[in-house]
Amino acid sequence: MSVLFSQCNNAFIAGFSDWKHPERITEHEMSGEHRRCMLSLAHRSKHLGTVDASLGRQIEAEGQYWKDVLRRVVAVIKFLSERGLPFRGDDELLGSPHNGNYLGILELLAQFDPFLKEHLQKYGQKGRGKPSYLSSTICEEFINLMGEKTKQAIATELQQAKYFSVIVDSTPDMSHVDQLTFVFRFVSETGKVVERFIGFEPIHSHTGSSLAECVIKMVSDLGLDLSNCRGQAYDNASNMSGKYNGSQAQLKKNNPLMHYIPCAAHSLNLVGVNSVENSCRGASQFFDFLQSLYAFCSASTHRWNKVFTADISLTLKSLSCTRWSCRGDSTRALSENYAKIASSLQMVASDDEERRDTRREAAALCNKLEKLETALMTMFWDTVLQRFKLTSNSLQKREMDLMTAVRLLESLHTYVALLRGQFGDFETSARAITGVTQAYQSETHRVSKRKTFDDETVDNEVVLTGSKKFQVETFNVIIDSLLSGLKKRLDAYKDINDRFGVLFDMDCADTDLFKWANALSSSYPSDLDNSLSDELIQFRSFVSTEQDKTPANLLQIVQRNGLQTTFPNVFVALRLFLTLPVSNCEGERSFSQLKRIKNELRTTMGQKRLSALSLMAIESELVREPERRTSKGKNHCALCEVSRPL
Repeated sequence: MSVLFSQCNNAFIAGFSDWKHPERITEHEMSGEHRRCMLSLAHRSKHLGTVDASLGRQIEAEGQYWKDVLRRVVAVIKFLSERGLPFRGDDELLGSPHNGNYLGILELLAQFDPFLKEHLQKYGQKGRGKPSYLSSTICEEFINLMGEKTKQAIATELQQAKYFSVIVDSTPDMSHVDQLTFVFRFVSETGKVVERFIGFEPIHSHTGSSLAECVIKMVSDLGLDLSNCRGQAYDNASNMSGKYNGSQAQLKKNNPLMHYIPCAAHSLNLVGVNSVENSCRGASQFFDFLQSLYAFCSASTHRWNKVFTADISLTLKSLSCTRWSCRGDSTRALSENYAKIASSLQMVASDDEERRDTRREAAALCNKLEKLETALMTMFWDTVLQRFKLTSNSLQKREMDLMTAVRLLESLHTYVALLRGQFGDFETSARAITGVTQAYQSETHRVSKRKTFDDETVDNEVVLTGSKKFQVETFNVIIDSLLSGLKKRLDAYKDINDRFGVLFDMDCADTDLFKWANALSSSYPSDLDNSLSDELIQFRSFVSTEQDKTPANLLQIVQRNGLQTTFPNVFVALRLFLTLPVSNCEGERSFSQLKRIKNELRTTMGQKRLSALSLMAIESELVREPERRTSKGKNHCALCEVSRPL
């Protein structure tokens, strides 16, 4: 190096031959002149002096160019994917108004991005064999890669959380393929309850064993251990919730700690369905009338505008067996506008310009509204369904825990029980608000006399008045049906909720605390040990001044103060409890995205593409987040790695 770059004269430039003193070589290597020469060589090799330096700079510039192209392509794919929008159109021609959202957005960006505009002009529509990274083939590759990256990010979160629960449900898509949705619930590293959608899987059998096999395969594919699963939630279908052959029973054979928890929101719906269909005829007749009223009004825009005038803000909804919120909306609309709707129907019935069938239907509905039974049922069901609706909305929240859900259902049970003594109040409000002045229908009809036998007298027969008869045969029957349904659904959560009750009962005696804590630790021998009771005594004193003693807040207190090593069993027990699912509403929400992504115009979509697009649309938070932190503490982009091969 000294011969090439040194400006000094020494033996190592002219030639070194004093091999009797080799130590001089070491001295020369440590000298400043030699180091300066080596730095000059490194600089020339990297920037100036190599034969292929120009070619290397050209390759680097070319690579940077295509990276810039891919960065824009990935951004467009992320934008369309997280919104569930279609990609392709009728053709793939640049400049065509029918080339779809993917090419259309790239053309729009090119109007304000000179780099992209030049790329489209130079490489657009060059045909096969000419790289442009704009084709549908490249787009499909990126969709699959980004979907897989998102799934890997969720799998990493699950592995870090250790404990998880599965939520499974199924529905047919637009191409008549039964899609099984998978949602995993866990507690994140920050102590927050998270429910993540994983994907859709097609199924061809609805037996409990086949569904259980699908769950086991999905858990295995994510690199998780089924023994760490602590809960499972489904709707109340027998193939899933069956005690002997349902999927929950099949999975418990593999993991006894995988407790089944029925969906609380579905259970509340079933309470209402049972009270209408199986309690008494008066309840079902009222909702049949409500549906008939909606059907009459919605048959044409002319009728709708005549009945629901400008001063009526709330309108009727079509009734549904699975969505009881629509029934609450309908009863509220009828109760607040009872007199106005009756008056509008009367006008339609007396309008000679209307068709005869229309006048007859309007008159029949108007006569029904003039009955006191209809007015009273409107007031009663509006009161009940508003409570049911608000409770159901709370049960469907992702962060809802089992203890709060049970308390909500218990409070609803208490509320319905108190309504039994308020029949007179409902009757008074029905007459005052609706303006109905008629008597009960049973008072206006002739009372049929039952044939008496030889050992009976007429005096033994009890004849109820119209008000008392309606209260006993309709009102009380509905109340009893609601109470029995709520009690039955509460019993399904009693065992698992009582098992963890020792974590939140701050007033229990020490003897009870030891007994319940030992029972909890023995239920989870691989997760908790016998020191749980000692930790709970100290932990109960530590949080005694806290106002909010909900499970989520107690876990946050432990994490916020760094007490995981002080209360290790309490920390694990709280995570186990919060991992337990309350409802499978997240699965129902995924079906809404499924209908948007695989609609009637996209029925030929492949399964892999469907899962990738659904995953990016539902978990758009992960797609949109620019940086995520790995377990090693390094920041990296979860999705941009798809472009790093270049």
